[in-house]
Amino acid sequence: MTGASPPPTQPAAVTAFLRGLERRARLLAQVQAGDPASAARALDVAARVFTADAGQWPLAQWPRQYWRLLLSVPAMRQPGTAPASLLPGIARLAPAPRAAILLHLVAGLDDADAAAALGIDVDAYQARIRDALPRDPLGQPDVDVWRAWRAASQRALDALPEATTVAGTAAPANAAPDAPRNTDDHNRHRRRLRWLWLGVVLCAAALVATFLLHPRSRALLDEWRNPVHVTPLPPADAPQARFDAGDPALHPDLALLQAPADLRLARELPLLAWLAAENATAAQTTDTDANGPAATPIVAAAPGAATTPDVSTLPQRLQAWDRLPPWTRAAQRGAWAEWQALTDAERTTLRAAAARFDALPLDQQRALRDRYAQLPFDAHRGWHLGPRLGRDWPRIGALFAFVAPDERTALLGLLRQATPVDLEALARLAQTTPPEDRAALRRDLLAQAPAQRTAWLQARLKR
Repeated sequence: MTGASPPPTQPAAVTAFLRGLERRARLLAQVQAGDPASAARALDVAARVFTADAGQWPLAQWPRQYWRLLLSVPAMRQPGTAPASLLPGIARLAPAPRAAILLHLVAGLDDADAAAALGIDVDAYQARIRDALPRDPLGQPDVDVWRAWRAASQRALDALPEATTVAGTAAPANAAPDAPRNTDDHNRHRRRLRWLWLGVVLCAAALVATFLLHPRSRALLDEWRNPVHVTPLPPADAPQARFDAGDPALHPDLALLQAPADLRLARELPLLAWLAAENATAAQTTDTDANGPAATPIVAAAPGAATTPDVSTLPQRLQAWDRLPPWTRAAQRGAWAEWQALTDAERTTLRAAAARFDALPLDQQRALRDRYAQLPFDAHRGWHLGPRLGRDWPRIGALFAFVAPDERTALLGLLRQATPVDLEALARLAQTTPPEDRAALRRDLLAQAPAQRTAWLQARLKR
């Protein structure tokens, strides 16, 4: 009996292709399968099937076909857990979104090829990635987590050791030695090589002679032979400043870290805006209801003052800030941006509301937080805009809940400048304007000069 015949040698293009993506495939398989042994078996199966079928696909389709074969192995669809050192944030995801993210961050595929490898369309593939990301305070996918996953994937790829062989390939164990060449063929080949080298030498000599005989070349040689006078430069002046990566002034979040008191208020902005609006409503009821019992404000009045930058413990706050998770920093940046978008008068009002709230007993504070937590979702979103707009948001929110990013700043400025008459007109338009016409209404409203907006809104109501 004879032994099993060795596997056929792979075409050079297939071997080069598999070797080029070996590190990415190994990392993706280990994270997706959660078990190094299962990952190795999946890589071997995918490589062997791809080697057998590669000839039926155009070269441009090889990446998507290889990753499709690898992810179709049953071991790649198990809810395993990768080792703690290999992308733990991605490994905790379910198999389907985990594969979608690894195809982009590790395999390096674009959306079209990654969707084809998974057998879904591009929209469904992008939806998988969005659903896999945690949400920021505004309900949007947290881009800081995405950046952290991408950096971790690159670090894992860089740290992965090179493999000694490509999975699915093997050299024949009993390869026969090359047959000895025919002596006449060998001598003929040597004569051809001698004539070839002679031609190379003659070409080089002709090139050198052409260079030396040309007038410009001789002038260059004369310049090269002339002595060069070297004069040392004076010593350089000391630099006025040097870059220091640890300088707090260069920190991107320096503004919010210099104002810890205001950052605390910014994180409580919706609650404070609701308290301020409730107090204002109670005060108006007291002024207008002369014959009835006086309405009691939620919290007794207390002054509020603007804070000054606190630099006494800034280095410690910088270190603590940089140790926070990316999504926590993103949430606090969002709260700080909302606080900065308020007017000075609104910030003063909220500081006063915070001082009143902090002066209450703990049981009253908990009761007020419980009342605020029972408000509907739309009301919560409105109080992020401050006490004035938060009070009117449930009535006008339908017009401004979904706006283009390039319109958001302009619309917020318009609403903060709106008079009570304008807000009442916008509330009526929010009830009567169909959803498909709201974007056109917002564009027309932004096109009006500030002095003409009230008249334009009233004319729009009469249509």
